[in-house]
Amino acid sequence: MITALDSPFVDYPLSAGSEQDVSSSEHKALRAPAPALSSVQVYAVYSSLKGGWQAVPTNTLSLSGYAGGTLRIAVLEVGYGGNRIGWLNGGQTSPYQVNPVCVVSGRYTESCPAGSIVSGWMAYFNADNMSSVTFRYQSTSTNFPNRTLSTSLNIQ
Repeated sequence: MITALDSPFVDYPLSAGSEQDVSSSEHKALRAPAPALSSVQVYAVYSSLKGGWQAVPTNTLSLSGYAGGTLRIAVLEVGYGGNRIGWLNGGQTSPYQVNPVCVVSGRYTESCPAGSIVSGWMAYFNADNMSSVTFRYQSTSTNFPNRTLSTSLNIQ
C-alpha cells in the first residue's frame, strides 16, 4: 500500500520564475497554449531513514544514506509534459501519483486554488525497501518544441 505524504514544497519552498501567479485578486481568465516543458528535476527524496523529505540540490548525481525503508522520489516538471516514464534500477515504472503545480505568491505549490493556472506537475515514484536505487526519469513536452527532457539520480 502506498501512503500519502505531505508535499515536499511544505518543507522546501521553491520560488517561481515568470510563471503566472494567481495570488492577485485581479487575475483574468487567460487563453493561451500550455507552456512547453522547460525543465525536469528530482526535487526531493523522502526517506524514513532521514526523517522525511530532503531537498535535492540541482545537478546532484548521487545521495548516500537514504535507501532502505520508505523511499519516495518527487520529480518536478515545469511546463506541460506527458508520456512520463521512470526507471528504477533499469525497470520501467510509472509514477504512483502526479499532482498539478501552480504559482501562488511567487512560489510553486501543489495546493492550487480554484481558477489557478497549472504551470507544471509533481510526479511521485515509490522505491520503498530498495537498498540501492538508480533512478532515471523522462517526460516529453505536450506541445512545441515537443522536446524530451530527462534527469537521473543514484540513491544509496
